[in-house]
Amino acid sequence: MNISEATRRFWDTNLIWDMVYPLECPGESYGCPEKYLDHYIDAGISFTNITPAADASNIELAVRTFAHFRKLIQSRPDAFIHALTVEDVLRAKREGKLAIGMQTHGTAWFGKNIGVLEVFRELGLRTVQIAYNASNFVGGGCSDKADGGLTTYGNKVVREIERLRMLVDLAHTGYRTTLDIFEIATRPLVISHAGIMAVHQHYRNIMDDQLQALARNGGVVGLSGNNAYIGDEHGSMSAIFQHLDHVVQLIGPDHVGFGFDFVFEPALLDEFARQIEDEWPDSKNPAWKGFRFQRPKDVIELVQLMFDHGYPEDAVKKIVSGNFIRVCTEVW
Repeated sequence: MNISEATRRFWDTNLIWDMVYPLECPGESYGCPEKYLDHYIDAGISFTNITPAADASNIELAVRTFAHFRKLIQSRPDAFIHALTVEDVLRAKREGKLAIGMQTHGTAWFGKNIGVLEVFRELGLRTVQIAYNASNFVGGGCSDKADGGLTTYGNKVVREIERLRMLVDLAHTGYRTTLDIFEIATRPLVISHAGIMAVHQHYRNIMDDQLQALARNGGVVGLSGNNAYIGDEHGSMSAIFQHLDHVVQLIGPDHVGFGFDFVFEPALLDEFARQIEDEWPDSKNPAWKGFRFQRPKDVIELVQLMFDHGYPEDAVKKIVSGNFIRVCTEVW
């Protein structure tokens, strides 16, 4: 794609925020080793989240992984900043570094020990995803046939996340459970990475009524770069634009951003998904071709597409980072 000089100047001038890079935890291998964090810096992206705990984890393992990731960030002060506040992200842009936040894939890792969330906030946790495809103590997962909605315990968890001034993340969470959480939320919510159901049918994607609830809440959805959610074999930026434009046409440019969830060695992710096929039903299909993703350097193409389709500069600024900056400033 031809990238105009005006778009390159916009890219260099504005902060680019991507909501998630699923960095591999120690002992895991699914195509996201730490070396690819440099691709974000090289591309000019100033923020991403990494994921030190997931539903299949536990408190002890989460502590070790948080410690490992904190040491990783601290080991390269020339390149990384641990993002605890929005100001940390703004500083990363000024200094040409990558601000790295921490989020979890689900809440089952702490079981019924809700009090530990305060401890993990001190360790750097700022975004808590409610479920990871399968249902848990808190609520339903998006790939689970039985989504019973937010549980009584889940209500307490959401309240505690809000009290601790962390983001409640509805990615991977079941449809009914997301609507239940919208009903009780007192602060903006995020759907850190997903596709749009009206553009492509996939269990990980978000329906229009969820988007409308998100807009009423003041939250933001980050658009995934996963080809399966996008409905395009290669996960192209032109296909992602179709999802982005649907959101903009439905609820405006104030509630959408980036959550690309890039995987750099997707063959490893394919194998990972096959090992937990109940959580990743795609992998059960004999015709499944596996996951594919673009790269951080390709995101500028999506910015060019927005300008090519007449998006005003103020709207593009909101989408590339302004919307997540607004929400995180309010919540963190």
